[in-house]
Amino acid sequence: MKVNKLAVFLIGGLFAITLNVTAWAQNSGALEEIVVTAQKRSESLQEVPISISVFSEDDIERFNISNTIDLVKNIPGMTGVTNVGLPQAAAYFIRGIGQDESVATLDPAVGTFVDGVFVSRQIANNSRLYDIESVEVLKGPQGTLYGRNTTGGAVRIITKKPTEQTEGFIDIAYGEYNTIEMSGKINFALTDKVFTKITTFYIDQGDGFLYNVTLKKDQWKRDANGARAQILYVPNDRTEFLFTAEYSSDDTGGAVGANKLSACCGDDLFVVESGLANTWASTQLMALSMKATIEFDNFQMELIAADRDLEHSFNNDYSDQPTPAYSIPNLSDHIQKSVELNFTGSLDGANYSGIQWAAGASYYDDDNAVVFGDALFLFGGAVAGTFMRDLTNVTEARAVYADISVDLGGGWGLTAGGRYTKDERKVNVEQFLDLNGVPWEARDRSNFMDRSGWLSTAAIGQPFDNATLEALGTKTTIDTNEFTSRVILDFQYTDDIMFYASIADSFKGGGWASRVTAAADFKALKPEFVDNFEMGVKSEWNDGKIRVNLTYFSANYTDLQITAIDQATGAFVYSNKADAKVDGIEGEFLYAIRDDLTLFANIATLEGRYTDLKPGAEGIAEKDLKRTPDFSYRYGILYDLAVSNGELSLTAVLNREDDYYSNQNNTPAGFRPAVGKLDLNVTYRPNDGNWRVIGGCSNCSDERNANSTLDFGTLGFVTQFQDMPRLIRVSYRYDF
Repeated sequence: MKVNKLAVFLIGGLFAITLNVTAWAQNSGALEEIVVTAQKRSESLQEVPISISVFSEDDIERFNISNTIDLVKNIPGMTGVTNVGLPQAAAYFIRGIGQDESVATLDPAVGTFVDGVFVSRQIANNSRLYDIESVEVLKGPQGTLYGRNTTGGAVRIITKKPTEQTEGFIDIAYGEYNTIEMSGKINFALTDKVFTKITTFYIDQGDGFLYNVTLKKDQWKRDANGARAQILYVPNDRTEFLFTAEYSSDDTGGAVGANKLSACCGDDLFVVESGLANTWASTQLMALSMKATIEFDNFQMELIAADRDLEHSFNNDYSDQPTPAYSIPNLSDHIQKSVELNFTGSLDGANYSGIQWAAGASYYDDDNAVVFGDALFLFGGAVAGTFMRDLTNVTEARAVYADISVDLGGGWGLTAGGRYTKDERKVNVEQFLDLNGVPWEARDRSNFMDRSGWLSTAAIGQPFDNATLEALGTKTTIDTNEFTSRVILDFQYTDDIMFYASIADSFKGGGWASRVTAAADFKALKPEFVDNFEMGVKSEWNDGKIRVNLTYFSANYTDLQITAIDQATGAFVYSNKADAKVDGIEGEFLYAIRDDLTLFANIATLEGRYTDLKPGAEGIAEKDLKRTPDFSYRYGILYDLAVSNGELSLTAVLNREDDYYSNQNNTPAGFRPAVGKLDLNVTYRPNDGNWRVIGGCSNCSDERNANSTLDFGTLGFVTQFQDMPRLIRVSYRYDF
């Protein structure tokens, strides 16, 4: 607990300084009120007894946030990286808990929601943030209001709705690595009750982040485009229907990790030597949704129905060698359908007052069809072969929930809620040997899934199908029935100071270890459970000029789903072989010195440890939980300066994380040193124009670090995947 004691001392000192400034800061400005919908109703951030980080549309622009990975770096206590070789996939860890494997048979531990719709697959949750109203990051388990797969927390993306105005914008940007970005919006009224909006984006990167010395070319170039069309129908002042259609295509491939053991270039993360010429990663998404909201006298009804169809294809070398030793081909289709019905309201009467409630039900169906494999050419070809798995897995989940907040009087309030979830899963798998004579380094998208040379492994005496799994005692269906809950006690000490304490639990669905080549290793995983205690204070001082929010949490995880690499065999290992405990402190400080000058600081501590190890996991007894930096912080300044004929806005942010391990085994290659990165952004707006120019850089000092490591040292390679290098960008936006 040494780190947490240090943090308590630091937070206490900052709190004291904050209180002392009230004596001389009488001419300062005031912080804007932030409204959130984290509890499925509109409330002031300072009145919600949950630890939340919120980013408005203006924040997203000022902090140069393009996607959800950019968002993560602005939240101490949360780490987020693109999953190895897959730029479209964001592996989020909040308070040390997450999932860095994107196979369809495992669920994320941090849920992503877009306009209330759960995004089931981690392979495409690195969402492009364009024309966004706000993003809310809820920390800790959210099992009552948001359901399963939120043991770490939830990321809520809220898009801007169409309005009755005729308006829009055009934004053109040019950046480092010969990058061109464009986005635009047009919003107009079809009738006095029907409004529509179309928003698009496009990014094309001419030069790659990586240089391949074997193929003599650049790799890892961003290439994506998409559009979102929305229609808002408002038949009366109590009813609205929002229809959304979204399409996106992302071909940002070639993100090869660098082999640390390479004789030619192991000391440079951004130089690779993979001989896999046709490497790519691609996603195509088509999403449809409808949200109906109806206001009644004492309550509101909301119906959300959605259909998301995601196609995913990649072919990546995970060994980074001239003759690829280990590559993974993947072709998959993921179809998700969901319906959710929510009711929210309040009660006031002679016998009761100050009651707010929420209740609802949801149905969710997730169908995944995946063909993927392991192409091996180990030890100079002594071990060679391509194992292909044809796999489908289906999840059906039904849930009902209720949540109520009661004003107890005297400033005290009580919130209690629960959710019952029935989660049913089944898997069907068969493994083949690919005898196709085309070497992997010569295959492309047209022939990499050619089945003409496939032979069932049953033919060589190594059957691998559902019958084999069931004979080995592995379940091919997993049914989970769980009740999750939360209880919160809050005390409004004054109009500007609130204390709260809560207990909550949640669970992440079970699954299967599918990235394996032997039937005996294809294990069923039990659900992961968490019990969380949290207490905090939210406060504002000096007439709303200073905001201080502090949180302490302690989370106990049972049957933690662990993904690791067996250091003796080099095989992937999946298990529920450990329980864990994570404690930490989070602090948020804002000080509006004047209307044109705001200082802010966010800090977080994490202490994660294993509390119970089951047979087979003794080797990690003294290991740290991965992605749990002891201390991280974010310091920054927002400054607006009036100049001739306009205004300059400066945003400067320093983000720093202590060292941590990116892999479960805590091998030296998986050690990520402490790193601090500076982001700068300057905006010029003329007084009499509808345009602005923005120039800035992220990671301005060009710190180059690995964020993930696949330590296959026993097989002859250790592959490290790169953080983004420095990105300088200038944009011009015209509003009409």
